[in-house]
Amino acid sequence: MELSVRDIMTEKPIIFKVPGTLSEAVDALVRNNITGMPVTDSNGIFAGVISRRDIFNNPNETQAAMVMRNAKTVNPEDSIEFAAREMIRQRRRHIIVTDESNRVIGILTPQNFLGIMAQRFPNVEIKNIRLGITFPMWEKTPLSVAYYTMRYSGTFANPIIDIEGVFKGLITDRDLFDKIDIISNINRTNPGSDLDEDPWTWGGIRNMGSYFIERNQIKMPQETVESILIRDPVVAYSKETIGSIANKMSKGNFNHLPVLDGPGRLSGMLYDLDLMGVFDVKL
Repeated sequence: MELSVRDIMTEKPIIFKVPGTLSEAVDALVRNNITGMPVTDSNGIFAGVISRRDIFNNPNETQAAMVMRNAKTVNPEDSIEFAAREMIRQRRRHIIVTDESNRVIGILTPQNFLGIMAQRFPNVEIKNIRLGITFPMWEKTPLSVAYYTMRYSGTFANPIIDIEGVFKGLITDRDLFDKIDIISNINRTNPGSDLDEDPWTWGGIRNMGSYFIERNQIKMPQETVESILIRDPVVAYSKETIGSIANKMSKGNFNHLPVLDGPGRLSGMLYDLDLMGVFDVKL
């Protein structure tokens, strides 16, 4: 049976309305533990998408409309292959589903496709997939350098190697921000919002990374990435199958895995968006 977007999309996604401030968008992302969301105008018509990465890349803006991107949507009756190719074309993890009136009815991320990939390509080895950007760091890299490396390279999951190039583990932006002390000088734009957990507290701030750091004084401990290293992370192997990898990503809600071609031998990083390439190549 041919599947359509309606069959796999996440219905009733969190929606942000413009005009609105970037701080309000941050509130919504943090409160709902999501990395991106569709944006509509005051009449409920789709206007764009805003994601955590968009905020990372535009830390000095204040209005959400200044950082949201315009994006082509898909329809609920489109095939999943069409939607997958559109996601690959845009190189973005969020594709919005709209109806005939251009109103938002759903959202797609690579996570929505993992089950289909596991079923359709259970025995295809990941050597057929082009790996994503890999930016390894030395285990003695200072945390301050790691932060700027992540920001300027656009990588937010970095394999860690020792001086001989042996894979030692993984760090992510969240791990880094757990070690940062922030002295807040920010005044909330919307102090009257009724939230159970104030997203301007450190618990809310840390997942938004660069946006807050740009607007605060920061103090990093004089430590290296060894102090936040995820040792023995879930990994993929170069001869592993797409079916196995898709199941790992789905089970752990991972959007990236280090790829090894032997014990301690790093081959690269595999991202769920890169795995989507199976829908656009002949295997």
